[in-house]
Amino acid sequence: MKKATAKKKAAPKKKGVQAKQAAPATKAAAGSAAKVAPVQKQPQSKQEAADQAGIFLHADDAWSLAYFKSGDLHREERELFG
Repeated sequence: MKKATAKKKAAPKKKGVQAKQAAPATKAAAGSAAKVAPVQKQPQSKQEAADQAGIFLHADDAWSLAYFKSGDLHREERELFG
């Protein structure tokens, strides 16, 4: 004995609906908007991207001086509770 499987009914397609298309910018619309700076050149490597953003690793131990500074509350907490 096989059970009859009912087919799911699909919603009917809407008539007269078309995909939205972007209207081309006109001179009047472009003139009223504030001028936008042109897009900057995208970096071609991670090194170039880091240089542009100013993100890079330091070769010295300057970060550790503040970390181990005596009298610093955070340092004292690290020694007490760490």
